[in-house]
Amino acid sequence: MRDLVEKYFGNWQSPAPARSNAAAPPALKGRKIHLVDLPGAVQAEILLGNRSITRQHPDWRALTLANSLFGGAFNSRLVMNIREQKGYTYSPRSTAHALRQYGYFSVHAAVRNEVTAATLTEIFYEMDLIRSLPVGAEELADAKNYMTGAFSLGVATLEGVMGQISSVYLDEMPEDYLETYREKIQALTAEEILLAARRYFDSANAQIVVVGDSSALREQVALFGDVEEWTADGQRRA
Repeated sequence: MRDLVEKYFGNWQSPAPARSNAAAPPALKGRKIHLVDLPGAVQAEILLGNRSITRQHPDWRALTLANSLFGGAFNSRLVMNIREQKGYTYSPRSTAHALRQYGYFSVHAAVRNEVTAATLTEIFYEMDLIRSLPVGAEELADAKNYMTGAFSLGVATLEGVMGQISSVYLDEMPEDYLETYREKIQALTAEEILLAARRYFDSANAQIVVVGDSSALREQVALFGDVEEWTADGQRRA
């Protein structure tokens, strides 16, 4: 296969891609709630987040491991809290999103109206806890094994390998990114995870979007910051 590729494309010179610089997202201070009214809804969709980093940043691996511990894996702290213990939601999730020039961190959960405030309380509790105390050795080892195992499964097929290679080139990561990924994840320390959580799980400045029946949610979400109300078609209410 490699010989055929080199035979037919070896002398091909691709033009340099045009680059455009997107405007930097605003630096937002303080928690703010954007309440989108959906009259009659019996559950609320919660999405909160803050600015983060891209894959080129040296903290990226530590951030992804911190995210796996917090809410990125099925046995994460957030899932164990608001799904398994509290029964507030079926599948909460947190994600570290790496775009080309900027990144963001988000947390999502769909819950019954009456536990919206309780869910936000637990989200911020878990977020502040992982920002405050180092993770224990056993929990950290489990998270590392989960991430490296998931990576291995992801490159077990040709499609998976091509997807990973594409990410390396599209995101301009080091050539040895895939070869050293598991080794570098396993080398991360509890102190590095703590620092990543403190830097990128910005609970004090999180922007919170809640979609649901505003009459059932207004007083609950107001506990967490200033509220702006919107209609479902994007009109801001006075």
